[in-house]
Amino acid sequence: MTDVWSDEELDNAMAALYVDTAVNQDAQVRARAKLMRAAETRRAIPLAAVAASVVVVTAGALLVVATSPSSPSDEIATAQSSAVPTRPPATSGSQHAPMPAMPDQPQNSLNTLATRVSETPLGPGQYRYVSTQTLRRTTDEGKSGRKYTYMAEYRTETWIPADQNQMWMARNQTTQNRQWITGSEQEARADDVRFDLPLVTPDGETQARCGDFMHTEGCALVGAVRTFDGPVKPPHDPRQLYSFLADDSAKHSDPPLQFFRTASRLLDVQFSVAVRRATLQALSHNPYLRVADTTTRDNRTAVSIGIEYGGGRLLEEVLLDPANGQVIGARTVALKDVDGAKAGEQISDRVEHTAVADKLGVQPSR
Repeated sequence: MTDVWSDEELDNAMAALYVDTAVNQDAQVRARAKLMRAAETRRAIPLAAVAASVVVVTAGALLVVATSPSSPSDEIATAQSSAVPTRPPATSGSQHAPMPAMPDQPQNSLNTLATRVSETPLGPGQYRYVSTQTLRRTTDEGKSGRKYTYMAEYRTETWIPADQNQMWMARNQTTQNRQWITGSEQEARADDVRFDLPLVTPDGETQARCGDFMHTEGCALVGAVRTFDGPVKPPHDPRQLYSFLADDSAKHSDPPLQFFRTASRLLDVQFSVAVRRATLQALSHNPYLRVADTTTRDNRTAVSIGIEYGGGRLLEEVLLDPANGQVIGARTVALKDVDGAKAGEQISDRVEHTAVADKLGVQPSR
């Protein structure tokens, strides 16, 4: 039997869990349409991934392992001042519990990492190159009614020009690599499971001026972050940035989660060093974050910044290089059993690499 979600269940799930965009009527209609198209192909969409059924690459790239005492992440992650306080529960109605005013004292030592934020400067005609490889937990239902669960993979490459008002390129691919959790490839195909739906859009190779691959906001996106009210250029002052993130997040169903997600986007290499540094300084005053030492899936030392959501069932993390503060990964982990995933299992896992490319569409040689 194929799972069927009502409009209210879909709206509540999108509001409570994946709130990358404001939950307004138009956004709900578009998201529902995508979910319904997926449902028509017998794809069972779990609550933990309901609004991640289609990943959109826009402007910019879309088990704690202890480190040695000499690791540069050690002084950052071990300075968490106290236990993370309980935060206001998410709602799907019109009443939202806002973020608190910015505390006077840092709540963690991300301000230390902020002092290390740097990047390799681009020369004439060069591009910032960002490549990602993402695994995402997916459940499909066969014609027999049996469900098959696996980690699906997609890859992205993005070329960002030094002058971001110029031409960008994105190359996205949903691969055929699958890590099976229940069932097998042979069993799923015999049961008429389809694997032809792309996990990332736009699919294939796309060029767009100002990085507007979805042709929505044009060059208003350059140096800006999407908010409830449209693209906005963020302030560079940490206290003003905290207030900006808090005010925008108050319009969403889960303000602490939205604060974290918007701040995570501001850590992308498409933003200036000044913005990324201010973002880490603002995050250092966020009382709801977990900061810990960890490693990426490809075994690089990282500082994890994470937040619990979905009623404490899930943990979303962004992983940063402790040497320069650049994003090197992200993941979502089940903290409790949820939608077939056991506590400790991953819902999604992304690794990210950044380099300098000499030509649009050509991968760096180093």
